[in-house]
Amino acid sequence: MRRKPSNSRKIRFSPTQKDIADALGVSQSTVAMALSAQHERKLMAETVERIRKYAAEVGYHPQRFAQIMQGGHTRIIGVIVRLGIYASNHKMVAMLANELTRAGYRLVVVDPEWFGSDAELVRRYLLDQGVEGVVFCNVTLIEEVEAIRAMLPDCMPYYSLQSSVTCGPNLRADLEGAYYHMTRLHLALGSQHLGLLTMYRDVGNIRRPAWTVLDRVRGFARAILEAGGAVVADDKARELLEIPGCGSLPKRLPKGIVGVIHYPEKAPEVHHAFGNGFHQTLRMIDAAALPDSLICANDDGALGAIAACADRNVEVSQDVRISGHDDTVAGQFGMVPLTTVRPPLEELVRKTAEGLLDQIRNPEKAREDSLTQLPCKIVVSSSCGTREELQQLAGSNFFRSGGGHEFEWKLDDNGIHRFDPYQKIEDHGRKPKIKPNP
Repeated sequence: MRRKPSNSRKIRFSPTQKDIADALGVSQSTVAMALSAQHERKLMAETVERIRKYAAEVGYHPQRFAQIMQGGHTRIIGVIVRLGIYASNHKMVAMLANELTRAGYRLVVVDPEWFGSDAELVRRYLLDQGVEGVVFCNVTLIEEVEAIRAMLPDCMPYYSLQSSVTCGPNLRADLEGAYYHMTRLHLALGSQHLGLLTMYRDVGNIRRPAWTVLDRVRGFARAILEAGGAVVADDKARELLEIPGCGSLPKRLPKGIVGVIHYPEKAPEVHHAFGNGFHQTLRMIDAAALPDSLICANDDGALGAIAACADRNVEVSQDVRISGHDDTVAGQFGMVPLTTVRPPLEELVRKTAEGLLDQIRNPEKAREDSLTQLPCKIVVSSSCGTREELQQLAGSNFFRSGGGHEFEWKLDDNGIHRFDPYQKIEDHGRKPKIKPNP
């Protein structure tokens, strides 16, 4: 028997199948069948058309939680990431969204900081969203990532992308190899006193160094020792980092090649990588301890170091060579374009998405512990040397590649690309907006 349409019930912003049934005077089961590709054939074509047309007009969208209760798949992936630290994190999440969207999945992004770094709250939120798998995206705090992973259901598929997960499938950039070759580049440019500036240790919050710190240190130390130099660090850094062949930091550095590892304790005025690079470099300059080369853990730290040099009238590439990591836009278009490490983000993200979806589609397949490391690209620019110095090295076969880590030289017919704020800009026949410096 046909039901009488109800006009007394107001359609909500997000209408349900019952709202549509009440409005059209049909049963809720009829609406469900009309909106289901699997069951629509059980109804008359005009009934299906009328229900679907009305559903589109009122903005009906299937409720995900109702689908879950009916045994359906959410096709949602949870991504755990610290969004506020680096621009590369945002870039990786966007890449993951593109890869997974093409496969018919959507993302739910979770920053542990939103939940006060409470692993239980993060777990509840992910499970409430009905995620079918999880990606740990550049979560490097060991205690944090392991606490969250341990609370996930054993059957939950997960993948570690640039993170500190100690078991299961793990994809990372080969930072040890990248920093080994970056250090060799600085040595080839003639640096004798080299400094590696890592991220700070946050006493009380970070008890163990992240893999990113350890791998950079190992690559740096290996290059210095192979060159016949000495590697030194303060006693606390030596204890935490367990650096092979590393000696205590003396009051006066020995002659010859010396690599100093800086793993500073977090200072009150430091809240991010840029501040770390700025304040640590200021201390080096003021103590007359600025190295010939300063190899930073990221572009933000390197840009902070460049800002400190500008504050103290120190010439970058002439008085000190500086390099970073991440190949950020800010690093590319600064007053002194950065020499940097470019991680293979596209390939890392693609392999992560493929691996996670394979786990989801093949739940009977055993999850294996694995670590896959992909080579990086060393991008050489004007923060590391003069045009003549870099052109000479660019012609060397040795620096064209190394262990899969390719070198990209920012050179053209006119030398190194450098932004000149005083250059004349032609504006299609109109008066130049920027005039040459008189």
